[in-house]
Amino acid sequence: MEAKFLSRSSIYKGDYDCLFRTPQNEMKTELHYHDFYEIVLYLGNAGIFTINGQEYLMKRGDIVLINMFDPHTLKYNKNAYYERFSISIDPNLLLSFNTENSNLLDIFTTSNQHYPIFHVEGKCLDKYLHILHEYMEQNPAHGQDMYEKALLHQIASYLYSDCFDGIYHNDKDSRHVALVASLVEYINQHLADDLSLETLAQHVNYSEYYICRIFKNITNYTLTNYIIEKRISQAKHYLKSNMPITRAAELSGFNNYSYFYKTFKKFTGTNPAEYKNK
Repeated sequence: MEAKFLSRSSIYKGDYDCLFRTPQNEMKTELHYHDFYEIVLYLGNAGIFTINGQEYLMKRGDIVLINMFDPHTLKYNKNAYYERFSISIDPNLLLSFNTENSNLLDIFTTSNQHYPIFHVEGKCLDKYLHILHEYMEQNPAHGQDMYEKALLHQIASYLYSDCFDGIYHNDKDSRHVALVASLVEYINQHLADDLSLETLAQHVNYSEYYICRIFKNITNYTLTNYIIEKRISQAKHYLKSNMPITRAAELSGFNNYSYFYKTFKKFTGTNPAEYKNK
């Protein structure tokens, strides 16, 4: 099964999102990937989680670490109640939590023995549940985003402490991820504008060859294909409203309708008009 790109715009706005999910508000079950990191704490037996071709039976106390661009999905049991707390976090925000001595990239790597799933229980689980309780009970008069980010920072410190196994990302690896994060952010903010390789290379002050090579090394996807899937995903979002098809195409960065029509059908299996009518 080929993984579908899931746009950040269809999940959250800003640089993070926190959400409790149950079978009543669960996502559609399909293999997908996205351009942000995700951390999920399971509070019940949810079903089978698949990531990078490996299957795991999820139970209470399991914590899932999902690197950006890693294909994954959850086949949940619709007849059994469970909760899971999902944190979606922009790569630039994740990188901002790093310090000289602690690099969160260390826990989001396949070479880490705890990736992608590790289990906590007892007092170790309690400390995460305490933060979730604070998140649910919070009601600050002002600065809610600051309060939530403080809780995210605390969760990140717990994860780093619990998952660190001596692997260090060197400065070069961190710079490469930061470069990809910068490209992703620029593409998200300028989806309707010129996103030629020349423009992107000028934005980050590297050559076209270099940014394409680093992007592919970090994500396993080509930069050009990522931009196309990002634009198709945005067009799908617009087509769910009353927006005319030509306008949806234009705002998604497709200035040639014929090219938009062919590309949309290639990636979705249906043409824009059929998708809008459905």
